[in-house]
Amino acid sequence: MAGPWRRRARPGRRSGPPDEDRWWEPADQAAVERPLLHARDLGKGWQPVPMVNNVERLDPHGDDPASDAVRAARQARKLTALDEGAAWRRRRDGALLVARVEAFVDDDEAAHRAAWQANGAPSLDAVFRARWRERGREPGWIEARWCAASDRPDGLRAGAAEASEAADALDWLVVEDHTDLTAEDPVVVYEHLTLWAGRVLVTLILRHRLGEEVHQALAGAVPAAWSATRELSRRSGPARGSA
Repeated sequence: MAGPWRRRARPGRRSGPPDEDRWWEPADQAAVERPLLHARDLGKGWQPVPMVNNVERLDPHGDDPASDAVRAARQARKLTALDEGAAWRRRRDGALLVARVEAFVDDDEAAHRAAWQANGAPSLDAVFRARWRERGREPGWIEARWCAASDRPDGLRAGAAEASEAADALDWLVVEDHTDLTAEDPVVVYEHLTLWAGRVLVTLILRHRLGEEVHQALAGAVPAAWSATRELSRRSGPARGSA
């Protein structure tokens, strides 16, 4: 579904801010802007929603040492395309899933993934705190932790008999945020899932209230995103990159 910049782009034009200097590779950008998921992949009650207030960040990381380590590995691969304009909301409780799709020149993800696995939790912790401060709020208790294999649905648990092909390519972090204690739903949980597919990297972030069941939706979304990601990898081609 459309984001704030989503429109039918001119050939070679990214669906980003209209005054943006070109840094992307057109074939890769066209590939990452193709549909990644459909509401039916998530299950009953989900629907696409516009990303009205979304701020697309070329660099999603913070200024802390953990983020610096991930950033260095990411920048070495040279970004060629980015899309962050798709989201889906569940009607009954407002749970929100946002997708970010990136493409790189280098299809070797090993060093990038290793840096994320070593630094992802402290990096996300720092990023969430920084985002609150950008809004003029002092962050409260925030914890970023890895989702244990035992806590995952069978289809997303690497090595399980029912595991999908995507399970081996999946890194899953959980962020629990207690900052907004005056809100109607004071404790918010973010499921932060990363799919590593060579040149293409997909990040799915599902925000929900503490205690809400979301694994069924993720069990449908991850294999669907993985299938689309593999198709994106075939459609996009090596390029120079500039970010």
